[in-house]
Amino acid sequence: MIEIDSYTIYHSPNAYIGITLLNRALFGTPVIVQRRPICIPKKRGIMVADLLGSKESFVKGSYHREDCIRWAEKFRIELNLITRDLFQERAKRWIASPLNREELPAHAYYAALGSGKESLLDQALFRAAWVDCMDVNEEEVIKHCISSSGLDCENILNRAFTMEITQMLNHSMNLFSKAGCPGIPTWVIEGERFWGKDRVDWLVEKVCSRLPI
Repeated sequence: MIEIDSYTIYHSPNAYIGITLLNRALFGTPVIVQRRPICIPKKRGIMVADLLGSKESFVKGSYHREDCIRWAEKFRIELNLITRDLFQERAKRWIASPLNREELPAHAYYAALGSGKESLLDQALFRAAWVDCMDVNEEEVIKHCISSSGLDCENILNRAFTMEITQMLNHSMNLFSKAGCPGIPTWVIEGERFWGKDRVDWLVEKVCSRLPI
């Protein structure tokens, strides 16, 4: 069986679009996509660029917004971008929070593994961020996503910060670093990296080349 490691955070429009496109492309294909949501440790900052030891300029950020809108329109993906002011307001809360940015939704996802509904939760978290414009770092938003996925909210939240789940997230963080992932989203198959929503087609070609005729 072909396996793909899939690294994202939920509050990334590029990850949302890329995951949506890949789910469409691989639907019904005998492939295991190992979802590995990560977080951004406070000691590194709050942005994905911070996690990777770089910075995102205003110009790059502005371009990425335009690009995501184009992609969403082209592929008919529902997308609502929040304003810069709202993002900055949320960023202040992330800095003040005892948790790392994206830590809560990642823990919730790993706690749902084995339920058979983890994919529904994964989709609900992306939808909350990029359709409903919610902050997936807020507990009430997580509870909404868990419940709407048909999962037991109390059970998932009780499991979310156990040692087992914490180790799952740490393992994914270590694999992300070990693989040399250059950003979000990144997929790794047989040691080969595919970074960005614009590499989904290439990833699918790689997968198809490995499928039995």
